[in-house]
Amino acid sequence: MLSKFRFILFLVISFSIAGCNGGRVEELEHRVSELESQLKKVNSNLSDAESEVSTLQSAVEDLNSAVDEFQFRDWRVVVSNVQTAASEVESAASSVESSVDDAVSAAN
Repeated sequence: MLSKFRFILFLVISFSIAGCNGGRVEELEHRVSELESQLKKVNSNLSDAESEVSTLQSAVEDLNSAVDEFQFRDWRVVVSNVQTAASEVESAASSVESSVDDAVSAAN
């Protein structure tokens, strides 16, 4: 009889421990899922930032081209082109900054 009691006690303790570990496993699986989702969002935001950097690089090239026009065109015409290109650089830089901020936010 004592042996059956010990066996039953052993089973109860084993199932209790297994239940506790099962809950911990579920908690960890949930956390892994959350982290995977967060990582996808970060990757998406970083991809957006890369795209914005390309746009910024293009805007800088356009600005450089506009500035180069001073060598062979009337400065009155070129100033307008430079102002437009400078505005595009400013806008692109702002977009890059925003995209990087979004990526950093998603990582936290």
